[in-house]
Amino acid sequence: MESHTGAGARPENTPRPAASQRLVRRAREARPAGGRKAAAPRPEIDASWERVLRSGVDPEQSPESRLLETDEIEHRRRATALGEVMPVLREGLAAIADATQQIMVVTDTEGRVLWRQGHTAVMRRAGEICLTEGAAWTESATGTNAIGTALATRTPVQVHSAEHFIRALHDWTCAAAPVRDPRDGRLMGIVDISGPASTFHPATLALVGSVAALAESELRGRHLVAIERLRSVAAPILCRLGAAPWWWTPTAGWPQSAGCRRWTGCRCPSRWSRARCGWPRSGCAGWSRCPADGWCRSRRTPTTARRDGWCSTSAASGASRSM
Repeated sequence: MESHTGAGARPENTPRPAASQRLVRRAREARPAGGRKAAAPRPEIDASWERVLRSGVDPEQSPESRLLETDEIEHRRRATALGEVMPVLREGLAAIADATQQIMVVTDTEGRVLWRQGHTAVMRRAGEICLTEGAAWTESATGTNAIGTALATRTPVQVHSAEHFIRALHDWTCAAAPVRDPRDGRLMGIVDISGPASTFHPATLALVGSVAALAESELRGRHLVAIERLRSVAAPILCRLGAAPWWWTPTAGWPQSAGCRRWTGCRCPSRWSRARCGWPRSGCAGWSRCPADGWCRSRRTPTTARRDGWCSTSAASGASRSM
């Protein structure tokens, strides 16, 4: 693919102009037979087609998939923190999607559609290609598409018209970006804008990526507020421990303060659940004698039990308060 530089250049991660779509269509049609003489698509699309071919997807198949039951969809909505930032996503994308005859789609890490909102007529058309709540939009289920390809690559991607591997999706354009948990970087789901191919705009991908980053920032802010709330509750109790080793952790299970300084990055000991702690809504805090299995150990240094029964490591002695 030739490079483009200077003002008005087309970014390499955006689809080719409409005039080039015929060449992309020919390349896609030749790919199942092993042909590569036609004009190659963009590298990320080419790589996606290869993954899709290995998955056994038929370019003539329907994009339909078995839908999740309503109660399963509700369960998945409650289980993900994406629900907390849906107001941010709706404010940033849903209104624009409605005005531009597109829809906003939010999926979980398995590519299952949990929410969608946007232009009413396009919502009906989306139902015809099974872009609806509970549907699967991974590459292995629906071929190359923005949601599935973003899931596969963990990067924002835009897929336009004939770049979709399944022929039934050639009348569509879509742009998607991953949303990650700011606490540990794990993928939470995908946010996507989809619509008729005629609604394509190269700036859509940048918009979706910006709103995904805004949602991550909102989650980070909520996490910090929860930490400060827990600190205000835990501080008076922890101060009574004197020189005894201690730890405390928010509901996410990541220690924020501990007597063993090298605990950073270790998860909350399984023997301490929120049900046994005093603050089930804001997190948990606890301290205990060191058991035989030494749950107080750090990742880098082993834990030993002192004669008085408290945990100790070579990394710390006494309490370390970062309140």
